[in-house]
Amino acid sequence: MEKVVRLGLIGCGVAARELHWPALRQVGDALQLVAVCNRSADKAQAMAALAGGIDWYNDWQSLLAREDIDAVDIVLPATLNLEATRAALAAGKHVLVEKPLATDADEARAMLALAAAHPERVTFVAENFRHAWFVHRLRQWLAEEDTGRPYALHWHAMDTMTHDNRYIVSGWRGSQAFPGGLLLDAGVHYVAVVRALLGEVVEASIDVSSVDPFLGRYDGGSLALLTEHGAHASLNLYFSTAGHQEWRMVLLAERGSAEFDGATLTLRHGDGRVLRETRPDDQGYAAEFRAFAAAIRAGKGGSDFAEGWRDMRVICQTLAQPGTRVRLGD
Repeated sequence: MEKVVRLGLIGCGVAARELHWPALRQVGDALQLVAVCNRSADKAQAMAALAGGIDWYNDWQSLLAREDIDAVDIVLPATLNLEATRAALAAGKHVLVEKPLATDADEARAMLALAAAHPERVTFVAENFRHAWFVHRLRQWLAEEDTGRPYALHWHAMDTMTHDNRYIVSGWRGSQAFPGGLLLDAGVHYVAVVRALLGEVVEASIDVSSVDPFLGRYDGGSLALLTEHGAHASLNLYFSTAGHQEWRMVLLAERGSAEFDGATLTLRHGDGRVLRETRPDDQGYAAEFRAFAAAIRAGKGGSDFAEGWRDMRVICQTLAQPGTRVRLGD
């Protein structure tokens, strides 16, 4: 029987409670949550109780000092990712850090440097869409079916983020310390899928909107992407829509098309066949935890921080020049 990785959780906010913990319960044969910490003792205690009465701390140094903890799951505001990752690696822990990888390009490069300085440690960014079932199924469909070359992807993600939304009330996503705002925080998900299905993004532009300043400098944007293989994508991400909600992706290939609405994946072939698939889904969280544990058990170290940077650079580099076609750089 393979060793179960002993895990510490840093940050006990809504993402830890509602997204990470349910996934960790599914992968208990691979990862065991043994301790949590949060600067608010009340939140730390509540999370520890939710996880079955495990140990809790209100500072991460105390958690990192434990020699029986192999790895940490960092679920903090992105503005703290660099500081927490540096401390965790210095303490000899493997690291899974919630997306986006960093606040901006400079901090992302610092995260890459940290991973390079600790090649014996596994350093993953928690981009759950990269592990979601619909992405894996689409990659399989494109590889195994006679669909031809995928040449376009279009995604509408539109909703209203109210001021009391549980992901907004913490404030950091709309703060000056996180200039990319919701476009960066959420946008990396969609870029990750484009990259997984169409290849590396080499050129991009964004047109932005600002309807509700509470949500940050920009609360909506339309991205146009070009990939290394000549495919193109549009991502329409708006978070202050009035009277309209939509979440729909359409993928076009030479001899087929696919549509995903968040629940059902519809695959259409040029010969008229139509397949519809729906699966119980946690948006890839359990799968990403299993991948993290497997990498640790392999004992070879390794990092996908570069993947996290390639996701976020599309947003960062286009937001620096809204309305301008940008050739992406490192």
